[in-house]
Amino acid sequence: MSVRQRIKDTLQRVEKKVRNVKLPEEVILGLGPEQRYPEGRALNPTFLRSGARGLLDRSTPIASIGSCFAREIKDYLQEAGFNYVVTAEGPNARHGSAAWDRVYNTFCLRQEFERALGSFEPAERFWTLDDGRVLDPYRKDVQWESLQEAEAGLAEHCRTAHLALTQAKVLVVTVGLTEVWYSRDDGAVFFQVPPADVYDPARHAFRASTFQENVDNLEALHALLQAANPDCTMIVTVSPVPLRATFQDENVVTANTRSKCTLVAATRTFVDAHPDVMYFPSYELVTQVIPEPFTDDNRHVKRSTVEAIMKVFEADYLA
Repeated sequence: MSVRQRIKDTLQRVEKKVRNVKLPEEVILGLGPEQRYPEGRALNPTFLRSGARGLLDRSTPIASIGSCFAREIKDYLQEAGFNYVVTAEGPNARHGSAAWDRVYNTFCLRQEFERALGSFEPAERFWTLDDGRVLDPYRKDVQWESLQEAEAGLAEHCRTAHLALTQAKVLVVTVGLTEVWYSRDDGAVFFQVPPADVYDPARHAFRASTFQENVDNLEALHALLQAANPDCTMIVTVSPVPLRATFQDENVVTANTRSKCTLVAATRTFVDAHPDVMYFPSYELVTQVIPEPFTDDNRHVKRSTVEAIMKVFEADYLA
């Protein structure tokens, strides 16, 4: 057999062996490791890191607003030495950069942006209780002793909220739920169910908001922020804290799943439409990755859970 023939036979045998090798489909399709669901202990917080983007350093002014999970973000950032923006003090400023308190839904987020950066003139400006106390219908646990104090307090809140949103170079927005109580008069959404002293079924109603409504609300607050502070980058995350209760006629667990799925889908749709907005997977970290993430109430996250989440945050965004 000639040398030429031996080379030809060898090449044919190699070609046959290569044809018989069964490569994984994901290799054939060119999928990266992050596109393939991990097995065993490979499913951990590190797996959800998206790669350092150098968005901020510890001197970057960073603010936050949102549901009760936003308080955990604030506490961590302050304790870790970040330049966290604080423009108001007191118990109602405990959960964010201004006295927003806990902002559970995208409607109230939009209304707070409108109060600070645009215009929000609801039909029900204040609620007056039987004992004379005056409540802000749109912020949780905010109250005054008189209407005069309420007017002055609201003006101060609008001022400090404007400062927080315009000073920040990075704004973390945490959305929490889709169930809302609202005014039949103008559609304004309250922080929660109206108290018994003022509740009027002819004026007040409950509903579960839709996917598109939540997308529209996020679009509106993004437009307001871009007009007032175009250099600010928004990071949006969905709170992993479940509903405490539901007003829908169904099991609270399934109602919570419906709520969170709607918010995740709406948030991702919004983020995909804006290169200047980023999505952070705190919800996925808690529900898919971190073992036993909640305290005994099955709702609020453990401190160790917060630390694991924020380590991913630092890996993704810290220069």
